[in-house]
Amino acid sequence: MYNEKVEFKKDIPFDVKVQSINRYFIHWHENVTEIILPIKGSVEITSSFERNIVQEGDFWFINNKYIHSISSSNNAIVAIFHINLDYFKNQFEYIKYMTFRSNIYSENQREKSDYSLDCDIRIEYKKRFRNLLISILSDATNENMLSKKLTEKYEHQLIYSMVYEFNWLQFQRKSNKFVSQIQLDRYHRIIKFIDEHYAEKITLDDIVAKEFITKNYFSHFWKNLSSYSFQECISCQRVLKSEYLLLNNINITSISEQCGFSDVKYYYRHFKKWYGCMPIEHRNKSFSYIEMGSDYENLEFNNLEKVLNDYINNYFIALYDHNLDSDISFFVENYMKIKYLCTKDKNLVPSSSNHILINLFDHCNFHLEETNFIFNWNSIDLLVNLSLDFGASLYFRLSCDNIEETLLCDVVNKFIDNCIFRYSMKTVNKWHFFINFKDISLYKEAHNIRRILDKKIKNAKISYSFEF
Repeated sequence: MYNEKVEFKKDIPFDVKVQSINRYFIHWHENVTEIILPIKGSVEITSSFERNIVQEGDFWFINNKYIHSISSSNNAIVAIFHINLDYFKNQFEYIKYMTFRSNIYSENQREKSDYSLDCDIRIEYKKRFRNLLISILSDATNENMLSKKLTEKYEHQLIYSMVYEFNWLQFQRKSNKFVSQIQLDRYHRIIKFIDEHYAEKITLDDIVAKEFITKNYFSHFWKNLSSYSFQECISCQRVLKSEYLLLNNINITSISEQCGFSDVKYYYRHFKKWYGCMPIEHRNKSFSYIEMGSDYENLEFNNLEKVLNDYINNYFIALYDHNLDSDISFFVENYMKIKYLCTKDKNLVPSSSNHILINLFDHCNFHLEETNFIFNWNSIDLLVNLSLDFGASLYFRLSCDNIEETLLCDVVNKFIDNCIFRYSMKTVNKWHFFINFKDISLYKEAHNIRRILDKKIKNAKISYSFEF
């Protein structure tokens, strides 16, 4: 068991490799999140106290500093993505202390929260995220490396999705209520404090004093976010830290003391709760795995064309509006196939298809659920990436008569903020906006939309269009 270093190229926050794996040794990464994507066959991933079978078509997050191993009985082919968390720490101060998940912990956990509230939304998150991983892998395969230009296209989408759609809190919260950035930061700040002081005695007084809040406020705050108590969270962090010492053959009493347990019996109790066995048993199992040795092979991107094509055909899901211009609809439906072939034939994309028009307030792209604004990011993500891949101009049509005046500005504000965050200001600056209205009485609404665009996007490309 050792710290496996990932060498990132300068200004490129991702690393992608493909391996054929029967057995990959026990290891961990520091300040790195790893994503496992089986593209042929399935793998068993042991990460801290979890053991999961990850099927072809699914993906799995290995979180920062989590001890893990990967094995397969069928010589699975696996794409492995490494993300440099140091690169994003200015944007997300606590990203090293975030836990990312693609599913819940166990069936028992389902009993603690109402996961039916947004199960369909999470399924859509997973489809979109898998599409994103496929796009990155396909581009990396075509170029034989991840370039700065390539990663700029994806880094905002990938990190946005991880932080806001696959954060562990999304699987812990007890309702579908919005979790504010202030709440997220407070939670991760507390996790950071536990991470830095787990060897010491940690009390609730320490936390409320540091956060300048009352115990009563903290109690409500924690219950709304997590299905685990504050003390369970501390004990879990201590047990996770103990695994490093356990696999370095440190004696149990010393491990218990170094990880902040007041008595070794408490260490035994909490370790068994999370790992399902006693510490010595876990050590022996791990050592037996290590003794078998590793059995894997790094694969060259040049040799992956058939495997990747098969995976794309089976799992890349293009969700789009069939009412779009027929040329564009054809591109979206065959998006990945066209991308893959474009590197071989520069004339594959017809020169006449040089623009993409998105009617933002069309029912296929946007709808209201009570007071929530729901954008179809599946479609929008795909079309944004399509425009970048094929050099097409992207036009957004904003109709003033589709939404109530009291909501219109809020919707446009939220959409632009999300786009800047998801795709970067550099990308949004290239877009064109058509403000459309059918009646002169809607001029005020059109003018308000323009003010928002001018404020948020420097030198925004804006035109008015009229319908009579």
